[in-house]
Amino acid sequence: MLVAPGVTTVPTDSPIATRWGRLIVIGLTVAAFGPYLAPGVRTEQVAVYGAAAVLCLVGLWLRPRFTSTAVWALGAHLSLAAVATVGVVLPPQNYTLYEAGDVVAGLDNIVLPLVVVGVVGMLVGAGADPARMLRAVCTVTVVAMGANALLAVSSAAGVENDLLAQFRLFGDGESVADRAEQLGRFSGIFNQPAEAGVLYSVAVLAALYLYQRQVGKLAIALLLLSVGGVLSVSKIFLLVGAPIGIAYVILATGRKQRLSAAAAASIAAWFTADAYLDQWDGQRFAMRLLPGSGGSDDQLGLYTAGRVGGESSLQQAVDVMTALSPASGMGFGGLRVAYDNGWVEALVVAGVIGVILHTAVLTALAVGWLRARSHRPESAFTGALILVLICASTGLPALTANRCATVVWLLLGLLLLVRADGQAGTWWQRPGRGQHRKPATAAALVPAGS
Repeated sequence: MLVAPGVTTVPTDSPIATRWGRLIVIGLTVAAFGPYLAPGVRTEQVAVYGAAAVLCLVGLWLRPRFTSTAVWALGAHLSLAAVATVGVVLPPQNYTLYEAGDVVAGLDNIVLPLVVVGVVGMLVGAGADPARMLRAVCTVTVVAMGANALLAVSSAAGVENDLLAQFRLFGDGESVADRAEQLGRFSGIFNQPAEAGVLYSVAVLAALYLYQRQVGKLAIALLLLSVGGVLSVSKIFLLVGAPIGIAYVILATGRKQRLSAAAAASIAAWFTADAYLDQWDGQRFAMRLLPGSGGSDDQLGLYTAGRVGGESSLQQAVDVMTALSPASGMGFGGLRVAYDNGWVEALVVAGVIGVILHTAVLTALAVGWLRARSHRPESAFTGALILVLICASTGLPALTANRCATVVWLLLGLLLLVRADGQAGTWWQRPGRGQHRKPATAAALVPAGS
């Protein structure tokens, strides 16, 4: 190909790369909802690391192009991993209150987000269209969480499904979800209602982004997702995801028709839940969250499930860490204790330095969105997603939680962290970017020089 001096050709929206890119991100998203394959081995882990290995083998490891936001956010996350390494090499001594955690599992929690963004970067760098990949991830997420809501409804109706155990915990032990169901909280394939709450929240935003002009599909999607979120009795969904979703409809869409669809779906969800009031134990659990219900004198403790308030369940873990290794933490393995908070996880794994770096990751994402924001639908979606993650991190390590991490970082990568070649920022900053573009080259997924 003859190229004028000073002009750089890049693989932009190659049809072949886009086709393969969509298949790969669809596969990764589906895998995030897959079962355990062995003790401690989830389908998503095999898919993410396998996809990264294949893409590197075909020579795409040189292709990623990251935004400045990615440099700061991923740099802070990588720095947290470096600090956690200190705790592995020089573990603190004389701790007896909790057992040490699994180093491999802890390492996976930190590394998997980096690998997911790396895969997205390689695909976009090879010429895959990020807009089409984004819609693919959103579609799978909405459909999968809608199906999970139907599973939750069947469980609430008393239908037993032995296959759910393979998605929650490999083996015959009692999972967190099993104990939650005794309280009337039904989370489907998720081991923790909080994990379900994060992805129901993300799926609501994805549905609002996808079906902006398709009120019928939007109403059906919001109905299913709202029912699922209510039955999980996840405070992340009820107090974070649902309100942010409503604000998204009001502020970002600005159309009465869409607002009506969202309101109708939400009302239908509550009426659907009402059908279970006589047999659904979770109704009493959920009703305590309503103001004036008299559920608890410590409202802050109630809304945070005891994580914050008069008798914080996290305080003991915080006290142990500040006494043992306040600077660099316990390392990747951490402690065998439920962190239930992104900052507490960072404290246990990487000490006070980790808390600072975790805050830096979230700050970088928020600042990056503020600097890149526009009137495009993707901008509103990105801002709402980041707000959900920041708020959800107070009740769950939302950036590293099982199943959540893959979906969340695929979306963050496509929306904010990876840029198309030749672009200074995100692909959606410029009006018309991502629409009706022709490929500059057919390089696709073939490494240079092959």
